[in-house]
Amino acid sequence: MRVRALATAAILLAVASGAFGQEEEPPRRNGAFGVRYWLSSGETRHSHNAQVVDPGFGNPTSVLTYSNLDANSVEIFGRQVFERDWFVKGYLGYGRINSGWFRDEDFFAGQDKFSDTTSAVPEGWLGYGSIDVGRSWVLRDGAINLGVFVGYSQWTEYVDAYGATDHLGFIGGDIPTSVKVISNKALWRGLRVGFAGEFAIARRAWLAVDLAGVPYATVRNEDSHVLRADLDDLGPAPNIILDGHGWGVQLDAEVRYQIARRTDLAVGFRYWYFEITKGTRSLPNFPGDSSLPLVELYSTRNGLTLSLRRTW
Repeated sequence: MRVRALATAAILLAVASGAFGQEEEPPRRNGAFGVRYWLSSGETRHSHNAQVVDPGFGNPTSVLTYSNLDANSVEIFGRQVFERDWFVKGYLGYGRINSGWFRDEDFFAGQDKFSDTTSAVPEGWLGYGSIDVGRSWVLRDGAINLGVFVGYSQWTEYVDAYGATDHLGFIGGDIPTSVKVISNKALWRGLRVGFAGEFAIARRAWLAVDLAGVPYATVRNEDSHVLRADLDDLGPAPNIILDGHGWGVQLDAEVRYQIARRTDLAVGFRYWYFEITKGTRSLPNFPGDSSLPLVELYSTRNGLTLSLRRTW
């Protein structure tokens, strides 16, 4: 409902504000700077295979899912042309994760589940940014602006989970919601290669698309099981570390509308997805042969954006 209301309000505002801008944007814009709000929901999921230690375990052995991580974030973004056809662009954002769920499932061989708990995620944060350098081509008197780029992206999410509902009785009963049971921090870094385009769709309206493939990404995921931090258990937090490398994709699409001279308002959609192709799970307090192969590790986030931009 919040997403629908945001989209409707932004579109109505853009249409109603058209009277403020009577001069069309110049065919070539040398720079832009703006602010953007992102209303999004995300998920991080990882699992490992402990059959190399005991064939009585399943594959995957343990599956941890942080889901429905609803967030609000604000960012600044900009773009500057240099040497006429080259550009540098980027964004930097930060936000709060307001709600979500954590589920921890464990399996014996044959995927016979022996443990299943769920916990609430009432808080967390996310931070992200990218920087790209590319070349652009302006066509049809400025009606089409095409570009290709390479760059770097970084994305971090941190959440705390509280309480536990013990669905199978394995941990001996429920844990109160006032007790923090686990924290998770996922840090992705990636090389971006992509396409950026702007297309005039009306007198003062543009469709902007920014699509980046991430052919190589690295991740460090830290699980802090705070109730298992004793030296005779997992040890001090973070007590489970996941490392890996893989790939990803990042998409931004916006409809921009000129509301005043050199000023536009935009409504859009953003989608991110990163996953590993190879990784390991290790216990940092027990170096040596504590590593186990990861079965999967991915993070995703998507939602609507609303931005205000000034060009020159």
